Amino acid sequence: MNPSAQPPEAPTDVIQTVNPFLAMADSQPYIALQGARNGYIMLAPAVEVTQYADLPPAIWTAAQAWAATLEHNGSPRVYTVILSEVTRHLHIHLFPRWPEDELRGTALFDTRDTQPQPAWTPALQAALIQWAQTHQVALG
Repeated sequence: MNPSAQPPEAPTDVIQTVNPFLAMADSQPYIALQGARNGYIMLAPAVEVTQYADLPPAIWTAAQAWAATLEHNGSPRVYTVILSEVTRHLHIHLFPRWPEDELRGTALFDTRDTQPQPAWTPALQAALIQWAQTHQVALG
């Protein structure tokens, strides 16, 4: 990716939103925002990336490592969702399903902002900090 290249102009009929990743001033190569659900993060490069070909390979390594951490801590399934509808900047949702969850798949993912979520455990909080240090991820 050419760091001086400007992202393409968004169509005028698309509502412009603030990119939560780029709003964070940080020198780390990757940024992860914690969601309310135990273990749920959104992971993205700290620089604007709008094309899959421009995603650095290390972001996949970091995503795989966090998914493995969630599985090690009892998540029988980790959903990896990559959408870029609201924000063109590519980002990866890593969304764990826990044994007590009755919903599965997209139905569970869709409740991330509407249902009470399992609170972050101290073990996963500590694991997140270790993961972030290992993979050079800034936590927001």
